[in-house]
Amino acid sequence: MEVIKLKGIDEEIYYTVSKKGLPIYIWKNEYVKSFYISLNVKFGSIDTVFKINNKRYRLPNGIAHFMEHIKFNVDKDRTANDLFDPLGSDINAFTTYKFTSYLVYGTKGVEDNLNNLLDFVYNPYFTKEMIKKEKGIIEAEINMGKDQPFNNLHNEFNKCIFHKERYRYLISGEVEDIKDINIEDIELIYKVFYHPKNMFLIVSGNVNPYEIEKLVNDNLDKKEMGEYIEAVREKVKEPKSVFKEEEVIKTKVEIDKAKIGVKLEKRLFKEIDEVKLNIILNIILASNFGDTSDLKEELLKEELISYLGFQRYVQSDYVIIDITVESKYIDEAVKRVIDALNNLEIDEETLKRKINSAVATMVLNYENSENVNNLLQNYIIYYGGIVANLKDIYEDITLEEVNYVIDNINTKELTVVKMLKDA
Repeated sequence: MEVIKLKGIDEEIYYTVSKKGLPIYIWKNEYVKSFYISLNVKFGSIDTVFKINNKRYRLPNGIAHFMEHIKFNVDKDRTANDLFDPLGSDINAFTTYKFTSYLVYGTKGVEDNLNNLLDFVYNPYFTKEMIKKEKGIIEAEINMGKDQPFNNLHNEFNKCIFHKERYRYLISGEVEDIKDINIEDIELIYKVFYHPKNMFLIVSGNVNPYEIEKLVNDNLDKKEMGEYIEAVREKVKEPKSVFKEEEVIKTKVEIDKAKIGVKLEKRLFKEIDEVKLNIILNIILASNFGDTSDLKEELLKEELISYLGFQRYVQSDYVIIDITVESKYIDEAVKRVIDALNNLEIDEETLKRKINSAVATMVLNYENSENVNNLLQNYIIYYGGIVANLKDIYEDITLEEVNYVIDNINTKELTVVKMLKDA
C-alpha cells in the first residue's frame, strides 16, 4: 500500500488497488466520529457515444442517471435502503456530467456498510418490469426539475454556450430520451462501465486502511467480474464560438435572473498547467465578483442585485466563465457584470490574501470526512489522481501568472441568458 503525503498540511492518503483492479483511496483520522464512503463510476451523462472493439454505440441521453436509479434495486423485494436502514446509515447517489457516485455515511459499523455498498452496486439485477416502473418515477423527477428556476437557467446557459458538446443535454435526459432506454442498454452499461477497473473507492474517517483493503478483496473475490474492455469515448469537435449570444426565457420567477457566460479556447492559457489554471481563475473571479469584491459591495449598496455568484469550468478544449446575477433591474445588472469582465484586475495584496485564505480552507477541509471524500473525488475525476502538492501550487502563484490569465480573458464569445418574470 502506498502512502501519499499531502505536502504542507500534515495529511496522508493511503492508496492501493484491489486484486480485481479497483483503486482504493483511504483517509484515516482517529479524531473524526463519522465515516464517509463513495464508490464511484467513471461514467457520466456525457458518455453516451463510444466504441468497443471498433463498434460504435449511441445510447439515450440520461442513461447514466437512469442506471443510478436502477442500481438501488437489490432484488424483486428489496432496495438498497433495506440494507442500510438497519445499520442506521444514510445511503445516497448522484450523477454528474463526468461520473456517478454511490455514497454511504454513518457513525458505526464501517465494515458492514462497506460490504453492503459493494454488494448492491456490484449486483447485476435488472428486469424489464423494473425499468418500466423506473421510467415513470424519473419522468416525474424531470418534470419537477423544470419548476426550479436556477436549474432551468443553468440548462439554457449550456445550450447557448455549446454547439455539440454533450453538456448541452440534461443530466437526467428529457422525458422522450427516457422512453428509449431498454434493458439491453442497461446491461451494456453495467458490463462495460461498472467494472472495478473503471471505478474507484474512497473511504474517509476513523478506519484502518489495511482492514479496508482486506475487506474489499474478500468481498470482490466472491463476485464474478468479466474481462475489462475499455470503451473509447467519442470526442466531438466543438466550435470556438458560442451557439447563441442571447436567450430570454419568460417563466414563473419572483426576481429576474441572468447568466453571463464567456467561452475561451483553453490553448490561450497554454503556459499554465490545468491545476494552477483552475486555481488562478477562481482567484480572479472571487476578487472581481465574490463576496468581498468591490463590484458586489457596490451593487448591493445600490440595491441593484439580490444575488451575484460565479463558476469556472476548465474542460478538454475550453474554459467557461459563468456569472449568475439576480436583480429587479436585470439589464443594468448584466451591463455592470459585462463591464467588470472587460476590466478584470487584482493587486498583489489581494492575491496574497486570497492564497492565504484558500490554504487555510484547505487545512480546515481535512477535519470532515465528507469534505475529504468530495475533495478526493474531484482530484481523481478532473486531474486523474491525488494532487499532493496543492499547497505548494497555491503558494507558487505569482501576480505575473495571474495577469497573464487576465490578459487572455476576452468577451469576444459571450452569451447572456435572462430568465424574466412572466407578466
